[in-house]
Amino acid sequence: MSRSVPPLNPLHVFVTAAKVGNFTAAAEALGVTPSAVSRQIAVLEAFLDARLFHRGVHSNVLTDPGKAYFNEVAPAFDLITSATQAIQESRVSTPLRIRVLSTFGMRFLIPRLPQFRAQHPSIHLSIETGFAPADFSRADVDVSIQLGSGSWPGTEARLLFESFVQPICGGQWVKAAKKITIIDGLRDVPLLLSRNRPDDWAIWLKARGRSDFPLGACETIAFSNSVLMYQAAADGVGVALGQLPILSQDIEAGRLTALLGPAIPSEAYYAVWRAGAEPNRKIRQFLVWLEREVQRAFRPHLSSLG
Repeated sequence: MSRSVPPLNPLHVFVTAAKVGNFTAAAEALGVTPSAVSRQIAVLEAFLDARLFHRGVHSNVLTDPGKAYFNEVAPAFDLITSATQAIQESRVSTPLRIRVLSTFGMRFLIPRLPQFRAQHPSIHLSIETGFAPADFSRADVDVSIQLGSGSWPGTEARLLFESFVQPICGGQWVKAAKKITIIDGLRDVPLLLSRNRPDDWAIWLKARGRSDFPLGACETIAFSNSVLMYQAAADGVGVALGQLPILSQDIEAGRLTALLGPAIPSEAYYAVWRAGAEPNRKIRQFLVWLEREVQRAFRPHLSSLG
């Protein structure tokens, strides 16, 4: 460092002491002891080879060189403070960019956003939906909620909760569902599926030991995403494979009915971010809140399913 640039910590202590008028008040403002303030001032005086304060028992008064020096350097510190606040405020106003699966967003996240906003009013959110894993190289997403194995190239992942699947229905099929006590009872029921997950029925049938079920002979209705499929199931269009515990509130409220249990393990939900990037304050606070909400909402259901 150039000899003409003073040590910055003693300079900060000097400006603070000059503003408040004595070393004791400066110590309180800085969170240090009065003796520490005195030592830092002495370091600066030695660097400048000039006495900056007249030291007294109850007061510390600026010398003429001290006054002149303070008048020159204090505005610079004010500029540094303003610039720092501007950077901090811009970071606060930059939204936390979250990418979620549409089902997770509709059934879990959105109903709980008022609580998050109440707890973290300074964190602004930008939320988009998508089924494919987030591409963090695009740099337009900070954290993604994804369904899978927890292993995606170039990412760090934190498990949120395990997912289970089970047939569900609603509307006019609720009464019929009581009669569907065996898998073969699905032969005469419209089977709903999401184009994002076209193999779910085949995977479920295999897990239940019924790879011989004539799935190809059944009536199927495909939807572009799971949100539409679940709405169709609730409205009585047919029977869908539902992800639990995401749909637990709909089942408890009677909007959907689960049948042909038990539920079988499926993929899990993960919070995902760019590998090698330490989550910033906003991401950390969002993840802590999200994990707490998941545990509060899903712990009883996960215990019964697992």
